[in-house]
Amino acid sequence: MARKTHKSPEQARDAILDAAEELMVEVGPAGLRISAVAKKAGMAHPNIIHHFGSRDGLVNALAERVGERARARITQAIKQATEAKPEELVDAMTHVLDTSYPGDEGKAAVWLHLSGAESSLKQNMQSIVEVSHSLRQKLDDNASLENTNRLVMLVTLALVGEVVSGQGIKDALGFGNNNESRAYFRRWLSEILINLSDEQLNTSLNKS
Repeated sequence: MARKTHKSPEQARDAILDAAEELMVEVGPAGLRISAVAKKAGMAHPNIIHHFGSRDGLVNALAERVGERARARITQAIKQATEAKPEELVDAMTHVLDTSYPGDEGKAAVWLHLSGAESSLKQNMQSIVEVSHSLRQKLDDNASLENTNRLVMLVTLALVGEVVSGQGIKDALGFGNNNESRAYFRRWLSEILINLSDEQLNTSLNKS
């Protein structure tokens, strides 16, 4: 493969991360070797080391980028939902769910997390909770931050679970393997989230 040249260190770094992400989606994190990334990026092995120091440095940088990309997508979609008209809310919330892990984004995020990669997961989740709470306060004056935290955790686990073993679970429960059934479920979940009030979320655990 011909060696590629880049105008700046930032462009070279991005090209390496692009190659690493494509390779990881193809073969999983265990197959993410410096030599393979270098070959895919059209660079020499020492170039990867120069930019990232080690394989762990490369994996951590990739996790950081994937996480930041997800945070930006999700928070932007939630902000749009906050500004949506009442009749547009279900569509807007469905868009939030659809945009969370599109394509191979979910697979990349889960694999990186399971590989132990370091990222700004805590800060990213806090940002998502913050904008989610603004949306809930618009829908329910009594919305509590504690319940927003729990709902964000619940929805996140559902979306991640879909990435990991969603098709097997859907098959076991008798749901079809098509875009229509997937879209129906997400719209159904969106309506539930929009209509849930803090009063309905109260349990014996938080009742005085």
